[in-house]
Amino acid sequence: MGFFNGLFGTSKSISAIITNTQNNIFNIYGIKNPSDAKKMKASVYLCIAGIALLNELGSNSRSDVMKKIIDKIVGDTRELTKPLSMKVGELANDKEDLKLILSGFPVQFDENVRVNGLGAFEALYLSKVEKLMNDILTHNGGPMGCTGYATIVVTDGIFGAGTDARDKASDNFMELSMQISTFIKNLIDAS
Repeated sequence: MGFFNGLFGTSKSISAIITNTQNNIFNIYGIKNPSDAKKMKASVYLCIAGIALLNELGSNSRSDVMKKIIDKIVGDTRELTKPLSMKVGELANDKEDLKLILSGFPVQFDENVRVNGLGAFEALYLSKVEKLMNDILTHNGGPMGCTGYATIVVTDGIFGAGTDARDKASDNFMELSMQISTFIKNLIDAS
């Protein structure tokens, strides 16, 4: 039984929680059939946001329990993305992002190389996790604190920070933030 188990009701699998949350975000953006690349980005950015926010919530709890929960989130996200397939370039939101993601592959790739879910997960996750976690955890002020900033990280990661995506995120910020809050609540429940 997890450290936080029983705090918020019935438990669900982490994969189901990630899938449900990403589907809810896609619905907010009006995306009926997201590409494998969008599903990959949603899964990875939700994973990173989940890890950061659980670290924020669990900073005063037993670190061994939190480590097990975080390891489970990463492992389940990796498994969830395994069947996906996309071109490397589809994972990036701009040229700088592409360069960072490409550096995560063990061999020389370009943006047109098709990769499986495991390769894409490893490259995207490892190139982003440290910086984005630190960003989320240091943005703890304001009315929404870390959760509000995690919402921005997730939506920018999936959809880019372009004007159209930002306008849509801004118009639906409270609804998107509630999705992230529910996501964290469900992760705690699943542990």
